[in-house]
Amino acid sequence: MNYELDQISEELTEAISESFENLFFADIEQCVSVNEIETEEEALIVSVDTIAPFKGKVGLIIDKEMSEEIVMEMVGGDFDLIDKEMIADALSEIGNTIVGRFLSKIVPEDEEFSLGFPECIKWNPDDYNYKSSENCKLFDLELEDKHVFCVLNKD
Repeated sequence: MNYELDQISEELTEAISESFENLFFADIEQCVSVNEIETEEEALIVSVDTIAPFKGKVGLIIDKEMSEEIVMEMVGGDFDLIDKEMIADALSEIGNTIVGRFLSKIVPEDEEFSLGFPECIKWNPDDYNYKSSENCKLFDLELEDKHVFCVLNKD
């Protein structure tokens, strides 16, 4: 099967939308392709490598405030009980869920897929030079007044 980014991008955004709805009851109102990621907010990036059927990476850039809201919604907890490790773990699980759902949508049932371990770190735009290209697709996902950025990168 051909895994061209233009052809599989819709399945990724569907997987994100479904996961956000199921995990913390958030609806993505709009998804727009962008040429670069522009955010001034303090944010985290959760990324998961795809190993098979293609080598690449899926990343989500989520601002700090929204990350905290997501974790509170998921665990039903008190903000005072939520720490950085809990946020990183929850976002990593979300990343893992999204990429697993995405790959299950694009890979035929008689084939297998493989993904790496999720990583959640502080977003620093100087460390990443994501620009939309043939091998990299970027999306701005709007949820109410918040934005989550998504990266689909193929090696």
